[in-house]
Amino acid sequence: MNRKLVLFGIVFCFSTLLVWGQTAFETGEKLWMQNKPQEAKSNLETALLRDSNNEKIYYYLGLIYDQLNEPAKAIEIMRKGLLVAKDLKDVLYFNIANDYFKQKDNILADKNYTLALAENSVFAAAYLNRANVRVRLVKYPDAIEDYKTYLRIRPDAPQREEIEKLIKLLQQSLDEQKDLLNNVLNSIKNASVDTQTESAGTENFQETGHTELDIIE
Repeated sequence: MNRKLVLFGIVFCFSTLLVWGQTAFETGEKLWMQNKPQEAKSNLETALLRDSNNEKIYYYLGLIYDQLNEPAKAIEIMRKGLLVAKDLKDVLYFNIANDYFKQKDNILADKNYTLALAENSVFAAAYLNRANVRVRLVKYPDAIEDYKTYLRIRPDAPQREEIEKLIKLLQQSLDEQKDLLNNVLNSIKNASVDTQTESAGTENFQETGHTELDIIE
């Protein structure tokens, strides 16, 4: 009889903790929807103590820390969420990348947008944001491709006209860079011809006839 009572007590306590955690999560989610981040944070942190496998808790807490201007905490909690996430990996990586973008850590932002796209290859916003990062990184060919992919996924994008203008500017910039490189290369070649007498006795240089350089990313 006593053994049954002990077993019943354990089951009851465990069930109570689960219900408490679930209630805290539901309350926190509701408060978040009502734009009450501080109150939501308290409830969701309590919920996380009771259920560390709920990926939505990490997701909401990450958004809340962002709203409270705590990007380092946001990144930390969402990285923990990735360890248990099943359905939200793409948005967790995406939000982590957004935090790095805000902090102007463009390399890590690029990396995490790429990880988000590895989880979800039609994640339009990730293509758009990664394109913006790649403009900062002066990776113009990659940025152009990302902008074009974004427009293919979102043909009705409200920013379509502005993005198309930006693509043209980036392509123009690429052409100007290539022209500049070719001009520099030609000037170096011409100088080598002009100073040929100064290099008498040195090893002969054989020209290949190629004067164009590919732009190095």
